[in-house]
Amino acid sequence: MTREFLDRIDERNPKLGAYTFVAREQALVAAHAIDALLRGGTDLGPLMGVPVAVKDLFYVDSMPTTAGSKADVADVVRAEGTFVRALKRSGAIILGKTWTSEFALGGINFVQRVPWNPCDETVHRTPGGSSGGSAVAMAAGLCAFAIGSDTGGSVRMPAALCGVFGHKFSSGAFPLDGIFPLSPTLDSIGTFTTSAEDAELVWDTLSGTTRVHDRSLRGLRLARPTQLFYDELDTEVSERVERALKNLAQAGAEIINVDIPEIDEFEHVFGRIVPIELIAILGRERVEQNLDRFDPVVRSRLGPGLDQKATEYIGARYRLAELRKTVAEQMEACDAWITPTTPLLPGPLEDYASLDAALAWNRRALRNTRPGNVFDQCGVSVPLRSNGAHLPVGLQISCAPSQDGRLLAIARAIEHALRAGH
Repeated sequence: MTREFLDRIDERNPKLGAYTFVAREQALVAAHAIDALLRGGTDLGPLMGVPVAVKDLFYVDSMPTTAGSKADVADVVRAEGTFVRALKRSGAIILGKTWTSEFALGGINFVQRVPWNPCDETVHRTPGGSSGGSAVAMAAGLCAFAIGSDTGGSVRMPAALCGVFGHKFSSGAFPLDGIFPLSPTLDSIGTFTTSAEDAELVWDTLSGTTRVHDRSLRGLRLARPTQLFYDELDTEVSERVERALKNLAQAGAEIINVDIPEIDEFEHVFGRIVPIELIAILGRERVEQNLDRFDPVVRSRLGPGLDQKATEYIGARYRLAELRKTVAEQMEACDAWITPTTPLLPGPLEDYASLDAALAWNRRALRNTRPGNVFDQCGVSVPLRSNGAHLPVGLQISCAPSQDGRLLAIARAIEHALRAGH
């Protein structure tokens, strides 16, 4: 199985650019070892021998870790962390490293090649980011599941644009050691799979939790925020999300409108925290020395952070804690929030050829996902599959922190209802 995936990578990756490093020999050695364990009667569990793609923020022995940058950042992360060790203990076989935008800051880069979204074989459409390589690898069948990270939507948004299932873990689900950090305050791990059921299998195996009992949609309270999330959607996104909500209501779910005033503050808080934390991680001297080498998108977002006052950062952290507490209390009145994952369809990359266009796209593409990181929610993007639709659309489900099992059970029920509704 590993050899078949590697051959498929050899065939398709030159066009798609999902992988930046393929560990052919290392993966085959691991696969032979797994076969030997199985012959000897050792069963490591359901992920044993399953090939996985890992985003190039995660340190893996004998593989490069570049964080998508031309600058030397090898000193930032120097050893495998808790999550990669959990992958290896489960028997999963790491095929290689996947593309990330530089430092995972945004979804479009100019210095390095952006992967080709496999939803369209003729037009180079954006796959989203920053975990775009993992999303493309999953969508193109270049792995059995893929690993990414999510600081403002970097798993959920590319999952929606590439038409796969994306799960953003609760931020405290695993220690973040061994992973190049963008913002330790907002970072989380995530996975790409074909379905909620697969995501649940990966989650239960790696976290050591037990599957939550099946959830019925009847009586499930799904909150539809009245602010922001449903504003200025691409027409096809709006139509397919509304159709999905109608199907879920017919299946017994209760869709309730909720007012969330705290939504108005998420962008300010996010913008005060992320740049300054990345500067602290890289070190001011390295940032200043390499600013001209950084991607224009990264340069435009890091530059102002060099002049940011400590009081602004501390104030943002203080307000973040207040927002998280308030929103967590509000979520007790419902089972989950339900929104479009991103307001837009995957557009042609050539439409974002200027820096201003790329920055505007980044703000809009991540508008619906960033609140989940600010409010410390766990979340998924469920692909809205439609026989007549050409481009992917995602439906975002968000739950309170540390409710990943409950979230995935809800997502399973929603996927089942939506399939029955087509």
